[in-house]
Amino acid sequence: MPTNVVGFVMLVVLALPGYVYHQAFDRHVPKRVHTSFMELVSILFASVIVDAVALSLLKAGSSLGFWYTPAFRALYRSPRTYITDHFTAISLWSAAALALACVIGYGAGAGQWQSLLPALVQSRLHARTRRLEPQHSAWWLLFREHRDADVYVGCVLDDGSYLAGLLHSYSRVPSEHGDRELTLRGDISYRPPGDDVTVVLPEVNAAAVSARRLTFLTVSYVPRAADLSEPAAAGPPAASTPPPLPLPLSPHQARSSR
Repeated sequence: MPTNVVGFVMLVVLALPGYVYHQAFDRHVPKRVHTSFMELVSILFASVIVDAVALSLLKAGSSLGFWYTPAFRALYRSPRTYITDHFTAISLWSAAALALACVIGYGAGAGQWQSLLPALVQSRLHARTRRLEPQHSAWWLLFREHRDADVYVGCVLDDGSYLAGLLHSYSRVPSEHGDRELTLRGDISYRPPGDDVTVVLPEVNAAAVSARRLTFLTVSYVPRAADLSEPAAAGPPAASTPPPLPLPLSPHQARSSR
């Protein structure tokens, strides 16, 4: 542990890339339940890995003559004298090294590099993560099963009513409890309790549904319209309408079908 202000600042600076990594990683995974000690150890471990990669890249570039790198042996033997003689160069190199380490940490945590892997490797990695990760909730697995499609959700509430629309957001809390909620967007379809007709609510663009009110829900993966990326000269794109979903039977319909 650091015993003075300089040591504390150095610890914070060296741990910053690991913190950036975890912030980027937590944005696209379920909320994890860890103790403070586990979070600290995880951040420090990630920082060591990211810092080592950044230093290796800087050292490799320096050996090829692309940029300056401090003489670490001289810095270790007499740090005060070496920093005094090369203060500007050391400051610029340290800032560049920290920036590079933070960029590497963010890139590794954001997970965009996975899209560069072969399709078979991506499929196996996704299946392995889904099978082994204990903190994936049912919502997380269903809503992220097909990331290239829109998710159309139908919700049956505890009073018998039905609400449906495109998924807008959802809680990432891993524990299954009633305080979670999801939000719907687009055309919000609604069927009152005991009714047989589902209508689109006029002038309603979004709705929030509490998990406490849900009896069950249905999920459909709607392919995104390919013409949304075409230039405007080709005309306005047609509205993407989700396919009709089989709605849950009302009590009256259930009796009639028997």
